[in-house]
Amino acid sequence: MANFRILILIFTIGFYSCTDKKDKAESKIVESKKKVDNEKYDRFWITYEYPDNLSEKVEVYVSKENDTIINQIITQENGIIDSTKSRFFELKLMKSKIPDTYNGRLNFYSSYDKNSKNVDKEKTLSLSIFQNSRDSFYLETFKSKASNEIEFKLINYESDQLVGIMTELRFIQFFDDNGKDMLNVITTELGVDNKQKTHNIGIELYELNKKR
Repeated sequence: MANFRILILIFTIGFYSCTDKKDKAESKIVESKKKVDNEKYDRFWITYEYPDNLSEKVEVYVSKENDTIINQIITQENGIIDSTKSRFFELKLMKSKIPDTYNGRLNFYSSYDKNSKNVDKEKTLSLSIFQNSRDSFYLETFKSKASNEIEFKLINYESDQLVGIMTELRFIQFFDDNGKDMLNVITTELGVDNKQKTHNIGIELYELNKKR
């Protein structure tokens, strides 16, 4: 188990190096603020029907240049979600009593949830969203540990539009051919929006358009 703990420490440190992406994002805030008002992407769902009552719903972002990015996937059999072949989230947003502020909750459902080898206590869920206050525009990250749910706050003085990126870091234990305690590191990144038309600048900053 010593190797196991060391690997967890190494990979956890590696995960927090993702803060470089946040720094990169913040360095481009001024440039991106001018772009965020432009509706670069259309976001919608496509449903594929297969034999034996199987279907698949796929959320896509399609850019003005007709580039397509696959985001959420929901697979169903007889109308029931197959959680082993799906990755999707549920998003709730409610107006707060504080001006320009909304309280939100995101629940993420992963195809890895049913894997008995999950090291759940080391799982980290993050949501980075762009906050648009009356005097600044910035990226803020909310996190939860060992949970599929994350609570967050949205600040947007113009509307209730949310633009962000969800990241989940997950560890799955396995043993190599020599019986050594090892870990697979699974990182899932999804665009998070609540409007059909958007310029989710996180897609470029997190390079989701190159990972799909």
